[in-house]
Amino acid sequence: MQTLERLFSTTQKERMLAAIPQRVSCRAFSAEPSPADWAALAYAASRYTLPGARLILMNCPEELFTGTLLNMGRVTGCRAVAVVAASSTVENSRIYAGITGEALTLEAVSMGLGACWISGTYRKKLLRAPLADHEAVLAVIALGVPEHPPALPVQRRRKPLEKLCKGELSLWPAELRQVAACVREAPSAMNLQPWTMSFTASRFEIDSGDRSALDLGIALCHAEAALKTPHHWHFAQNRRDPAAWAEV
Repeated sequence: MQTLERLFSTTQKERMLAAIPQRVSCRAFSAEPSPADWAALAYAASRYTLPGARLILMNCPEELFTGTLLNMGRVTGCRAVAVVAASSTVENSRIYAGITGEALTLEAVSMGLGACWISGTYRKKLLRAPLADHEAVLAVIALGVPEHPPALPVQRRRKPLEKLCKGELSLWPAELRQVAACVREAPSAMNLQPWTMSFTASRFEIDSGDRSALDLGIALCHAEAALKTPHHWHFAQNRRDPAAWAEV
């Protein structure tokens, strides 16, 4: 069975790590991915697989996206998406879907494309994804050529790292401080940044408040991109456990 710590090669992790500070939620697109980019994304979607999670690349009408009040934040010019689906029959499939979806997002960013997670503001009736009976769509990722390339370095609204990390952060190993910083950069629903992280002895823990599984998966993708020390991920078996932890 494929596991998170074996999902990415060293080269892929380096590419994802470089893409993290460049990632923005792109909402205005000028064109869909080129045939070459589409082929590369399709390869990545087939490669980034975890149990019960599936990425489906497909074209879509621009009318798929609705936006919020007065169309503020509406995605425009997008005609390609990755559908993020999860199985109801596989444990942790929603976490795995967040991991694989964010991996594809970072892959797109590394190719110079724009991407944006969309979980609510789209017309589900216009999304004709081929799903199994046990699968559900958790979100879509808008993909394409950004109308305006992001200004670098990207400026984000983020909580101070000290508020996301328990204990004395200065006492953490340097590598785990970088892991925490990469988790801080992860996107989350309504930018709530629901994560808390801690480190004791040889155990790095990450929790997600009410356990928003998709947001947790996105954060774990960022954490895995930064972790170089050999490690093994574990996931909660009951409410007393942290949502996920790695033995490092």
